[in-house]
Amino acid sequence: MTRRWMVLAIVLMVALPSIVCARWIKDKVYLQTDSVGKVEFSHYTHMEMDSIGKNCPTCHNGVFHIVTKKNPAFTMKQMEEGKACGVCHNGKMAFSVKGDCTTCHAGDIVYTVEDAGNVTFPHQAHIAMFSCDGCHPDLFKAERGANQATMEEMEKGASCGACHDGSTAFGVAEDCESCHKM
Repeated sequence: MTRRWMVLAIVLMVALPSIVCARWIKDKVYLQTDSVGKVEFSHYTHMEMDSIGKNCPTCHNGVFHIVTKKNPAFTMKQMEEGKACGVCHNGKMAFSVKGDCTTCHAGDIVYTVEDAGNVTFPHQAHIAMFSCDGCHPDLFKAERGANQATMEEMEKGASCGACHDGSTAFGVAEDCESCHKM
């Protein structure tokens, strides 16, 4: 009987920390970049990989600090040189950060429009029809705050109005609620 309790105690001592720690892990974490908005990161996707498994110290605190505020901002150039995500996303261990931008940077973008209601730009809907270079960098710079246009400018073909002209896609002047959610 004593031996059973000892085995049970050892099993609990080994399993309990991982069970308790895993409860507080948020799956989706959004990493804010300096220039191109936020990037969605999935803990669960990465923890299911053979190379990482359930081993949090693979990334924390060596590559990323577990306290998010303590992580410095990294540029794409630094990641391409093997920093941050580029430690693994180098084309050998995992897909390269030099690859398809939409793998990490294609989340919805919310434009704050104080007097008309915010506009959510759905990247995924547009990526299904166009490549990244169809809009970037000519129509839209991938940089926060760089793509501001008035409705009048859009009606003349600027910004969203380049495609949303009433013939290529619904016009920017047609139905306000298509874009502006009041």
